[in-house]
Amino acid sequence: MSILRSFFSHFTSLVMAFLLAVIIWSVAILESNPSREGYFFDTLPVELINRPNDLVVFERSVERVRIKVRAPQASFDQLRATSFRVSADLARLDVGDHKVTIHVQPNDSRVSVVAIEPPEIKVRLEPIKSRTLEVRCDVLDAPPIGYTYRPPTVTPAQVVVSGAAPLVDRVNEVSTDVYLRGAKATLEREITVQARDAQGNVISGLTISPTVVLVKVPVEQRVGYKDVSIKTVLKGTAASGYWISNIVVNPSTVTIIGNPDILAKIPGFVETVPIDVTGATADLSKRAVLSLPEGVSVLNNEGVTVQISVTPLFGGQTVRRKIVVQNLKRGQTATVSPDSVEVILSGPLPSLQNLAADDVQVVVDVTGLAVGVHQLKPRAIAVPGALRVQNIVPDTVQVTLADLSTPTPVPTLTPTQNITPTHTIPTPTLTPTPSR
Repeated sequence: MSILRSFFSHFTSLVMAFLLAVIIWSVAILESNPSREGYFFDTLPVELINRPNDLVVFERSVERVRIKVRAPQASFDQLRATSFRVSADLARLDVGDHKVTIHVQPNDSRVSVVAIEPPEIKVRLEPIKSRTLEVRCDVLDAPPIGYTYRPPTVTPAQVVVSGAAPLVDRVNEVSTDVYLRGAKATLEREITVQARDAQGNVISGLTISPTVVLVKVPVEQRVGYKDVSIKTVLKGTAASGYWISNIVVNPSTVTIIGNPDILAKIPGFVETVPIDVTGATADLSKRAVLSLPEGVSVLNNEGVTVQISVTPLFGGQTVRRKIVVQNLKRGQTATVSPDSVEVILSGPLPSLQNLAADDVQVVVDVTGLAVGVHQLKPRAIAVPGALRVQNIVPDTVQVTLADLSTPTPVPTLTPTQNITPTHTIPTPTLTPTPSR
């Protein structure tokens, strides 16, 4: 009996020690990762699930909800919008208005939802309805003067409109709007179809299949009208060394009106009265006169302007120039070898032809150089702005600097040169040997 009493006494002590350890462990965990309660920083979208297939949500009271949660600090800090699924179950609901409880399911089991604002959503369910309707196309602007258009065609001619029955019942027509925007030929364009009520207002929340149709509007020219391009006729030539590099006509085409038989004989262009460009050295802007048959005129004639670009011809030229030494120290002399170079130039021919003797100078700069032999690159200065230096030949010259107060230094021999002793070797006198 005493043994049994001793066993129970030890067992009770063990249980009490275990419970005390659990309490201490729990307190330590709470102190290191305390629980936090508060509102999630963002609102969450409500997903409507299990909607009956033959019904559609016509109205709903809320799109998003705000939630209050409780979680350990570490879990709270990691919460994102994707950490929750917010839903309202529409299973087994019928046509009409309903209040549905909103459920929030956290992905983390350590997170609990304390409050949902609002806790429920009001929805109105309506039966799904479909209608097949003809597509009407409206042309919202007029074609250019001298043109007309025929009624547009739509492909496909019909579309299916589906959605909540009250919305579908409001549809008076489905239509597309098209702008010609100055088109002078048949217009084809893909345009989105819109459902409208009796007042012409667009009805949203419907499904239209297909949503895009192909609209074709035939655009034709009226009899007695014709579009032609303008061909510029020039008289004379530009000045020597220049050429006509471009001609821009504005407008480039015009609409002419007149007897259809006369218009039929006119090719796809009309010419201008000749424009004189004799001796031109700069761009020209001329008001052009069109050469038209009698009885033919230009529709809405606001005048034709011709912009003529006159550009210098380009060429090349080589000139020889003496080399000038710059920044030579006082008391020094310089010897340049070679003392002149060939400068290859390119640019407009008039600039090359008018090149003066003092144009294009060649210099070498000896700033800071000591007495001795130097290899320097010459450069060209005083080059007219229209010209470009392509090359200087040779591109490197030898400049020997000497001091007038000291003897001229003996040039340093390069390693390839042979040094010959300065000893004088007497030449022996040969005595002829008599022939035997």
